[in-house]
Amino acid sequence: MTYNEMIRYFEKQAINKNLEEHAIKWLFFYSDFFVGYDNLDKQVDPKIYEKFNAMMELYLEKQVPPQYILNKTYFYGYEYYVDNNVFIPRNETEQLVEETIYRIDENFDLPITICDICCGSGAIGITLKKEIEDAKVYLCDISDKALEIVKRNAKSLDADVNILQGDFIAPLLENKLTFDVIVCNPPYIKNKEKLASMVVDNEPNIALFGGIDGLDFYRELFKNFDKLTNPKCLVALEFGYDQKESLEKLLKEMLPNYRYEFLKDYASLDRMLFIYKGF
Repeated sequence: MTYNEMIRYFEKQAINKNLEEHAIKWLFFYSDFFVGYDNLDKQVDPKIYEKFNAMMELYLEKQVPPQYILNKTYFYGYEYYVDNNVFIPRNETEQLVEETIYRIDENFDLPITICDICCGSGAIGITLKKEIEDAKVYLCDISDKALEIVKRNAKSLDADVNILQGDFIAPLLENKLTFDVIVCNPPYIKNKEKLASMVVDNEPNIALFGGIDGLDFYRELFKNFDKLTNPKCLVALEFGYDQKESLEKLLKEMLPNYRYEFLKDYASLDRMLFIYKGF
């Protein structure tokens, strides 16, 4: 069996189990035993097959996400360590970061202060620090295990950031911190919404569910909006594809005096909200 044949064999198994076939190549090509593209037609080394077969057992049978199997993911061109203590960053969140950077470039003079709330692996906040060096960046999360991963990622990416632990925005309020930019991808799944088993059985549920309608975290943020924001501030939020109408109603009730903007993601789904204060 060649490496190409081995990959095709497991891809067929993935298809039969209604799993992502492209994950098979990703797991092989990004593993520490990848043999290089020039060797894919060569016979499989038995030791490599044994290692890859163990990965396939985790993915195909136990349905562990590929990122957790390799303990890494790629976000905005940077490699981040992840495990089942943190939510796996998605492509939509990359777009949120990209659009946030555009707006910072257009509207702010540096230096600025930025906060990544519900930071998980730290992908948003650390990426913003890497892309905007002249920014003081805070990352906040309730999970001590998640914050250990943030520290690990900040060290590996040489990012000088400030880390706070606490329930949502509580440590920010306790320290009377205010910001020029707030970015947050909070838990926004409705409590009773059914998710794919690969997600709900592996990723931390505390990072997924946001109350009966999924909007609990937005209510808390909006209630304390002026306590957390500087006179000029940009707030960038991700939300569920079916929550725009409910979120807009909440905005009109709780923040009637602020301009806001909804953006679609690359799949043409409403997924991003930008709130503008002072401009």
